[in-house]
Amino acid sequence: MAIDRTEKCTDNHGGVSDLYIFEYVNYSRSQIKVTDNFLVTFPFSVIYDLNALQVNFTETPTMEDGGVSFTQSGSFQLNKILSTDNFKSFIEKEWRIIIRDNNDNLRLIGLNTGLKIKYTKETGTNLADFNGFKFNFETKEANSAPFITDLSNYDINGVEALQQELQYQL
Repeated sequence: MAIDRTEKCTDNHGGVSDLYIFEYVNYSRSQIKVTDNFLVTFPFSVIYDLNALQVNFTETPTMEDGGVSFTQSGSFQLNKILSTDNFKSFIEKEWRIIIRDNNDNLRLIGLNTGLKIKYTKETGTNLADFNGFKFNFETKEANSAPFITDLSNYDINGVEALQQELQYQL
């Protein structure tokens, strides 16, 4: 079955269901291969499932100096502020993010340049207001965020494992 846009049915859904994060490592060109906007070669990596809420990803192409660059940006939230939370290292490091959208497509954001992440900690004003962390990320890449066929090349851990890793590195 060919992939096209000729049918006008609504089998395409907005939104992101999963977000995984892992530290940016500067790999050599031979260790990363993208073919037809699919990531086909990438070193085995440990990634962290943040159980994030309100995940958003935007990619904006821009013409610059005779070429096109892609600004990749987005946001996500982590619910609840705990006394054990230590996300200070997020602003000190560069990251890569994998998202799974609600159409079950996986994309790797920050493949070649990594992402800078900022966050705010919010308690809200009223009882029903959001209480937790709001994260924003952004980078500029030479190419669009590539698709990934599956997560078999990744070891998936939870947010607690990420926090332990960050505290160990401090």
